[in-house]
Amino acid sequence: MSSRTRILESLREVIDPELGLSIIDLGLVKKVEVSGDLVEVGVDLTIPGCPLKEQIRREVEEAVRKAMPKARLELTLGALSAEELDRLKRRLGAQKSQAIGSRGGSGPGAEPGPAGPGATAGKLTGNAGGINLLAKKVPHVVAVGSGKGGVGKSSVTAQLACALVREGHPTGILDADITGPSIARIFGTEERPRVKEGEGDVLVPVETRSGVRVLSMNLLLGDEKAPVIWRGPLINGAIRQLYANAAWEGLEYLLVDMPPGTGDATLTIYQSLPLDGVVIVTTPQSLVGMIVAKSLGMAKTLRVPVLGLVENLAYVQIPERRDPYYLFGPLLGARTAEEHGVPYWGSLPVDPAVALACDEGRIHELDPPAFRAFARRLAGEEGGR
Repeated sequence: MSSRTRILESLREVIDPELGLSIIDLGLVKKVEVSGDLVEVGVDLTIPGCPLKEQIRREVEEAVRKAMPKARLELTLGALSAEELDRLKRRLGAQKSQAIGSRGGSGPGAEPGPAGPGATAGKLTGNAGGINLLAKKVPHVVAVGSGKGGVGKSSVTAQLACALVREGHPTGILDADITGPSIARIFGTEERPRVKEGEGDVLVPVETRSGVRVLSMNLLLGDEKAPVIWRGPLINGAIRQLYANAAWEGLEYLLVDMPPGTGDATLTIYQSLPLDGVVIVTTPQSLVGMIVAKSLGMAKTLRVPVLGLVENLAYVQIPERRDPYYLFGPLLGARTAEEHGVPYWGSLPVDPAVALACDEGRIHELDPPAFRAFARRLAGEEGGR
């Protein structure tokens, strides 16, 4: 683990006294640079003139020296801009936001520092208005998610990864659904990741028959049916470690198969992994659309670009029937995409062959033209970013 990563993990233990949350998760850490024994850290307080400034200063200093005892620390304390503070309050909600400034007033006195997105070095400006904790190992890191479970995120992730490999882009998948992993089964692999020789705890992702490299919690368990009964902090730590402590280097694309919902694990992915964007999966049901809208809203709030919207399980193509049969009613994806101002990539059918291939670990045998088009579109968007 690099010195910078150790410092960031240590700073995660610094809790904002008013909000009771880590200054990392709040997006208050705006700069961490390590050069030899010199460590430069920039932290924004929630309000100018924060009366708890000295307590935060002391705890940040202790956290840095815990991670790097011989560090020469240059710490700058600034304050969130009005725009950043408003964004934080929206994330926290009205009730939690009342705690900001509850232990004292605001006013002049904060030291000059980073104020607003883009004021710090580019690699440290997170897509959530805070910081990307982990260094970028792969040119393109793309999440595949949805606010709703059961919409086919994992099968979409797997087929998109296979299509990227066929289009000449070395690709891996990080299965970030820690409590409900399925990527290993979809690719038909039970091989345990090996540890890279001479580098301690660095895991080597398993190469599947498709050429896609994968890491999934099921590959680390003795029994794939054993439940993972963990609370949020352990799940969040596992997600970070599957990225940070793995040899993903050498790939062109890393797809992150996300857990459902807009909770803690999703927030960890959006804030901790250096994402280029997210592909959202939905189905043509009003209830699903309502929940997916929450996921789109979360991505917007955290400034994660939505690269495309895919409408899965959209129709059934019956051989005796020329026109598709819309099992769940009219398609809603194009309208949802338009309402949220995101690209609509298209619809996918209900296909028993996909379900069977996933169950039997033969996803690499499928080569739908739609996913070839998705892969080319993703590569084109990413190449132009």
